Amino acid sequence: MRFAVSVAVLAAFALPVYSQNEDSVVVTASRTEQRMRDAIPHVTVLTARDIRDSQALDLPSLLMRETGFEFSQNGGVGTVTGIFLRGGRSAQALVLIDGLRLEDAGFGAAAFQHIMLDQIERVEIVRGNVSSLHGSSAVGGVIQVFTKRGRGTPAPSFEATLGSRGTAKVRAGYGGEVGGTRFNLTVSQFDTSGFSAINPNLAPNANPDRDGYRNTSLAGSLSHRFSPQHEAGATVFSTRGRVDYDSAFGAPTDVHKSAQDLGNASVYWEARWLSWWKSRFTLGQGSDYRTDTLNGNFAGNSNTVSRQFIWDNEIRLAPEHLFTVGAENLRQTLANSGFTRLLRRDAGTFRGGYLGHIGRHSLQLNARRDDYSDFGTANTYFTGYGFDLTDVWRLTASASNAFRAPTFQDLFGFGGNAALRPEQSRTSELGVQWAAGPHRLRVVAFDTKYEDAITFDNVTFTVRNVRKASVRGFESSYTGSIMDFDLRASFTVQDPMEQEPNAQALQAIRRAKTFGSFSAFRSFGAWRLGGEVLASGARPDTNIVSGARLLEAGHTIVNFTARYQFDKNLYVAAKLENALGEKYQLVHGFNTPGRGVFLTIGYQP
Repeated sequence: MRFAVSVAVLAAFALPVYSQNEDSVVVTASRTEQRMRDAIPHVTVLTARDIRDSQALDLPSLLMRETGFEFSQNGGVGTVTGIFLRGGRSAQALVLIDGLRLEDAGFGAAAFQHIMLDQIERVEIVRGNVSSLHGSSAVGGVIQVFTKRGRGTPAPSFEATLGSRGTAKVRAGYGGEVGGTRFNLTVSQFDTSGFSAINPNLAPNANPDRDGYRNTSLAGSLSHRFSPQHEAGATVFSTRGRVDYDSAFGAPTDVHKSAQDLGNASVYWEARWLSWWKSRFTLGQGSDYRTDTLNGNFAGNSNTVSRQFIWDNEIRLAPEHLFTVGAENLRQTLANSGFTRLLRRDAGTFRGGYLGHIGRHSLQLNARRDDYSDFGTANTYFTGYGFDLTDVWRLTASASNAFRAPTFQDLFGFGGNAALRPEQSRTSELGVQWAAGPHRLRVVAFDTKYEDAITFDNVTFTVRNVRKASVRGFESSYTGSIMDFDLRASFTVQDPMEQEPNAQALQAIRRAKTFGSFSAFRSFGAWRLGGEVLASGARPDTNIVSGARLLEAGHTIVNFTARYQFDKNLYVAAKLENALGEKYQLVHGFNTPGRGVFLTIGYQP
């Protein structure tokens, strides 16, 4: 397994050199548009073509091939999913949808298992401390999802999928441009009968029946350019997930269900007041509503509402020198059945940044101050340097810090502590990049140390700033094309360690020390064929029933895809998932998908 991944990475190093071309544009790494090759943080862009090639159904299955990214899932599609970005925990990775935060204010994590790919146009992943750009939780990094926008002559699109485990999906959309107006609307419905979330051989009290999932999603956008200097628009995103799940405790006849609605809506106005000054005002609201039932009876709920105001400014005093200034306001409320009152927090933010190029030298500086109503202030920074050895080779270095605000559960839940300080982390990085023609290879060594990490103290039965944690390692990512094969490769070696109070430092649970992927796609006339290998080493976990620490074996997953284009609009596609029928667990006691076949027909102008 490790040998196969290593060969894939070594192959990326052995590629021939071509002339430099322009590459993708990213915004998450600096909050302003820049070429991906110029970004100092380690960033990856997944385009509409990458999403189409993968034939993945949801965001977790799309990102599982990316360097530095791991996830856990308590069963099949739609069940509770944890994000581990650069060895951090779920609450230490920030998820954005069109620039707005997606999170449950109770526990600080994002329910991104409900984000299907039908509404998504592109995804940007930035690794490492970028709280100075995006605020709380941007510790392990940021995953930003961009929903679809209208382009070209207005036209409809359609797609239908049938497959294993009673899976069915339908998507329809309409969008395009008329004069200065762009619009798009995409809706989808997904259903699957699934499989039993828990293996009853490991947890006899779990219900052995199938656990299905249903998702209804919608994304819309509308914008109009009134003049070369002014544009205004609005976006809306909504996803409704209904999932059956299992518990290892209770009776084998218990029926657990969860209904979760995620959404956000925003309006913006972008104005170029002067040739050197551009502003963007954004007003948005995000929500996360979840209700659980047990045997048809209410078991609990949690409703988060996040209102955001963002004012971004770009000031370009010279072609190679860009200053950014921004102000933000965040108001979050949480209504949770575990609390007797509505909880609320307000956070005000001021930030500034600089991007500069002098000859072969590049510099990125960012600073930010967040002032929270319930715990005080947090100051963060990012200092990055890039040096172009040649037109294709580049060295990067950075030092940064980040923070995670205590959640409402940390502050006011069982054992809550209103005196908690925010978690802090500090990271240093060294990287090398090779960007030539269609190729981009990046290798980064990183070292992160956490301070004031929040944990529950089993001695005092209170939440305290006492946990110690660290992660160091290196990660590599490659995209390119050789002999008409479009290739992607990733490889991560890391050592994530966590230490509870008065305990031995141990490898963090559900995080492997090595993992990687390799994929290849090629067009043969009207056909486009592809395959990928996803591999992970062993990782520690806890027994689903007893809680005792154990070691989960590594795994290797192989997927194959095919797509046939009848004409420029009509296509059929097929995917063989987990072709080797690998049996593995992402969380001890919880089942994962076996071999599956999925067939798709679609119309996309």
